[in-house]
Amino acid sequence: MRIKTVTILGFGKWHDQTIDLNTDYQVLYGQNEAGKTTLTAFIKGVLFGFATAKQRYEQYVPKNGAQYGGELLVSYHDRDIVIRRLSGKFGGDVTVIDQGQEFGADYLADLLAPADEALFTQIFETNQQDLNQIFNLKQADFLQHLLTIGAVGSHEWLDFAKELDKDSQKIFKPSGRKWPLNVALKNYPELVQSVNEASRGYQEYETNARLLQSTVATMTEHQKQVAELKQRQAQLQHLLDRWPSYAEWRALQTKLEKATPFDLTIDEQYQALVVERERNAKALAEAKSEVATVQETLDQTGEFRFYQANQETLVPLFEQLNEQQKQIQLLGLRQNQSAQLASEKAQLAAQYQWQTDQLPNPLTDEQRAQLEQAEAEMNEATTTSQVLTKQLADLEAQLATQNAAVSQVEPQETPTINGRASQLSMLIGVVIFMIGLFLPGALKVIAVAGLAALGYGGYMMWQNKQSDHDQPVQKQAWQQALAKLDVLQAEKQTKTAALQAQQAILRTMHEQSAALLAQTGYETAMPISQVLAMQHALSRMTQLTTALKQQQADNQAIEAALNTYWDAFAFARDWVGVLQGSHEENLSQVSQFKARITQLTQDLAQSNESYRYYQQQVTRLTDTIKEQDAAQTALLAKANLTTAAELASCVANEQQRRANEQRQADLKRELATDLSALQAIASQEQLKQQAAQITEQVASLTSQLQEQQQAVAQLRVTQAQLVDNDSYQQQRQRQLQEQAKITDLAQEWLAKQLAIDWIQATLKAASQERFPRLLEKATQYFAILTQNRYIKINFDDTLMTVLRADQVLFEVGELSQGTAEQLYIALRFAFAEEVADVVSLPLLVDDGFVNFDDQRQIAVWTLLQRLSVANQVIYLTANPRTQAHFEADHWLNLEEVGLTHDSKEII
Repeated sequence: MRIKTVTILGFGKWHDQTIDLNTDYQVLYGQNEAGKTTLTAFIKGVLFGFATAKQRYEQYVPKNGAQYGGELLVSYHDRDIVIRRLSGKFGGDVTVIDQGQEFGADYLADLLAPADEALFTQIFETNQQDLNQIFNLKQADFLQHLLTIGAVGSHEWLDFAKELDKDSQKIFKPSGRKWPLNVALKNYPELVQSVNEASRGYQEYETNARLLQSTVATMTEHQKQVAELKQRQAQLQHLLDRWPSYAEWRALQTKLEKATPFDLTIDEQYQALVVERERNAKALAEAKSEVATVQETLDQTGEFRFYQANQETLVPLFEQLNEQQKQIQLLGLRQNQSAQLASEKAQLAAQYQWQTDQLPNPLTDEQRAQLEQAEAEMNEATTTSQVLTKQLADLEAQLATQNAAVSQVEPQETPTINGRASQLSMLIGVVIFMIGLFLPGALKVIAVAGLAALGYGGYMMWQNKQSDHDQPVQKQAWQQALAKLDVLQAEKQTKTAALQAQQAILRTMHEQSAALLAQTGYETAMPISQVLAMQHALSRMTQLTTALKQQQADNQAIEAALNTYWDAFAFARDWVGVLQGSHEENLSQVSQFKARITQLTQDLAQSNESYRYYQQQVTRLTDTIKEQDAAQTALLAKANLTTAAELASCVANEQQRRANEQRQADLKRELATDLSALQAIASQEQLKQQAAQITEQVASLTSQLQEQQQAVAQLRVTQAQLVDNDSYQQQRQRQLQEQAKITDLAQEWLAKQLAIDWIQATLKAASQERFPRLLEKATQYFAILTQNRYIKINFDDTLMTVLRADQVLFEVGELSQGTAEQLYIALRFAFAEEVADVVSLPLLVDDGFVNFDDQRQIAVWTLLQRLSVANQVIYLTANPRTQAHFEADHWLNLEEVGLTHDSKEII
């Protein structure tokens, strides 16, 4: 908040005067009695209230009779606000004008919050009197006063803490003698000793007293229990009395939960339609009567009179005639479609030689996939078998040729151990072993036989090698021929084994596919390709069968509807004819009858206007009644009803439901708070059992109480006999009273001490929360004010010190008056800037630097200009040198304002 204009109507020496201020800083110069202090008092008075009659020397009431008060034009959050305060109760009448609207004192308090007059005086207002007062305090008081800067409203809390300390010292002092708690603590040991001496002769009395106390306590507890049980007994009896109402409420609740609400407006609409239909029916009867009268005057055929008598029945049938013609056409179309479907079905059955009532089951996707896989594997095995068969035939020819070659080169003497046989055995063993590894299941036993042949061949080869050393070189050709023969035979065996394996696979796949075909109703000898090929035909057969069944059902429905329509003309067979031919013939007969009636109606209408009018009335009223009947039917359908009787029943049920609902609400109000308690009980029988149990407990406790009362009476008689004087009782009573007194005094003293400690701790915490930033700024300002002579401010729990540039530490009380004032100014200005984010008010400085030397005065003036960035600074001074230091448009001589002085002495 920054003040732009000060308007004074009347305040001390000032009246009818307006002073414009710069919103950053303003220097107001004037000698003594120029009105500087009066101006600061006015600004503070407009913001926080003028002095009351109890402080009449601070009121500044104008002597010339001018109106008391004035106003400030301030800038607040980028908008102009007028704060006006005039003479009135409780510090004057306040008006705040913000954006064209007027507000009162509460609005001003919200604008200034959290600042009040005390905070403004402590932080934002500075004068020489404040500085001197601070300096004249004791060191502890000085530090305490600095502490008040750290928390909003702390001044009042500190005053309250002092009052608490004074009150607590009137109760107890550690070194005191006359204070109540000191006296009580001193006398209590003597009183305890007196009680002990008086009680030594009363051991039996004490024992009897303890027994009496115990018995009375037990009796009291039982009395309490009896009272509680009787209260519970009364509650249960009350619930029993309320149970019939609750049972009725619960029964109604069950009925209401089962009942379905019904909209009675439907009945109201339905009854209105009934009344209107009766009126129209009466009018229709009158119109028909007029038509009959006209007909009697005309020569009409019996056919037309028959039509007139049955017009209500025939007209709807005539209206349906076009629809029936469409149905006949649709029936013919459907019959043609059915014939086409049946033909296609017969062709498929003939193609695949199926019995239409014994079709194979269509394969599932999984079964089809299995057959397709089996077919692929069988085709692959067949192809492989054919290749192997051809290869074996080729090998047979090669073996015959190689046997002839061996015979030609065979030596006369054969080895002891046939080498060819050993090699052949080993080759056969390897082949059989490899084949056995790939065979499934029990066929793997073949691998064992292969291993045996392999071992036998190895043994024979070893024996052959032993004899080879003695064989001649001429046997080499024969051995090579034998080796080639062995290779061919081994290859033959391999091919043979492979052919057998493929044939085994074929057999396995044939068996699996045959089992699947048998399971699904197909002949097991049927080729898989044929089975797969007919699946589409089977699906089509299923579709055709389903479509034919649907067509037949639809055709039957159309046939039935047409027959019902023809049957409706049975009463008119004398005029229409017997409708027993084809649907086309029946349609022709009815169409001819309708055409005759239509022609007769037209002829009659042309010959008689009156007849035409009444006939139109009959037609209109008939249509209206039909519409009303349709509306009634629609209303019934809306409520899921079909007849008026059902509607009447629903209306009666709804009326009963509403009556039950009202009765339940009445019962609920009657039961009130008892309802929740009754709902927690399962049955009336359970409630009765609880009441009976409570009654038994009351009777038992009452019996015990009677015995305890007798015991207490006897103990009191014995107690009275044991007491021959009241010395012990008096001493004991005094001891108890003194204990209570000490407890009360100690609690009161402790409460005050704890409150003092809490206030001190809270203010210290509030101060120290901002002190790190505050001390940093204060240190900068203190350095500026002292030309960097002092470079640091230290603060701990009990002491504030300052560090000089030469590293010498000083306590506050050791500083000169001017330096102490500069320290205090630095702290105030630092705090004002620190709390600017919470409350930003103008700084009022009234001749506060008289103890500063020239250099430090210039330093503080420079600091004021720096502070004007965060807070508006209004500096009132009697120092003429300020004119040269500050800018001309920021310096104002109050004596040149031209205001008149009154005789009031200006402070």
